[in-house]
Amino acid sequence: MPPGAQPRAAFFYPCCYAGSVKSPARAFSLIELLVVIGLIGLLLAILLPVAEHVRHNSYKVTCAANLHQLGDALRMYTNDNHGVYPRTKYVAGAPVTQGTGGAASDPFGATGPVANDVTAPIFLLLRAQKLPAVTLICPYDDVNVFTPEPADPQTRSNFTDWKKNLGYSYANPYPSASAAEKDYRLSDRLPSDFAVMADLNPGPVGYGGNLLSITAASSASLKERINSENHEDEGQNVLYADGHVDWADTVFAGPNHDNIFTTRDGQMDASPMDGSDCVLLPHQ
Repeated sequence: MPPGAQPRAAFFYPCCYAGSVKSPARAFSLIELLVVIGLIGLLLAILLPVAEHVRHNSYKVTCAANLHQLGDALRMYTNDNHGVYPRTKYVAGAPVTQGTGGAASDPFGATGPVANDVTAPIFLLLRAQKLPAVTLICPYDDVNVFTPEPADPQTRSNFTDWKKNLGYSYANPYPSASAAEKDYRLSDRLPSDFAVMADLNPGPVGYGGNLLSITAASSASLKERINSENHEDEGQNVLYADGHVDWADTVFAGPNHDNIFTTRDGQMDASPMDGSDCVLLPHQ
């Protein structure tokens, strides 16, 4: 260095240090990607059934709440009608029917529902107690697609389309003369374990099981096939005469563990046999 010259400052560049050099990003291998995809699929396989179970349970709760509300409406109706449950025109011994005379403004008039119509009393309850139409449909509609009654109930006497607007069955209010003599009468004096309403009667076939031949002694798998289709084959919510609602795993949930969807002697579209025999109609 020449005399009097100032030393030059040394310049150091970070990039010159080996420790500061960034290595290129490492990509996932095909095997690693397949493992991640497999783990995601496994988690979905575990979580989706759980989510569906939770969803279905919430529908059961809402369905039970509907029946609780219907039970309250029945109690108020009986308070206003000398203790008697809703019923339209009745002829002892006449066959039951459903969905007639809907456009009539008077449910008891000449153009109203015909005698022994089993959907008209439920509509009468809807009309008399000014219930929200959604109360009469089960919220679980993966099997049966329900929609609330679209018309003003005060202008009609029956459902526009009961198969879409009604998700529940009601105890047959039209006994034969013999059953009436044996104390069958829908009133506030029913036994507490009498099934008054429930998820819709699945009809004679149901999920491939014969409702008229399967008994309380049949296997559990057979009994599942005749549960209400409202909740597939899992069971049904049942409203009892004392106002409480229970979830029943089988249809054998009436007095003396009778089938709530048939008469005690195994018929469906027939009169109950006596005051403790319940048969809930309509059926699909």
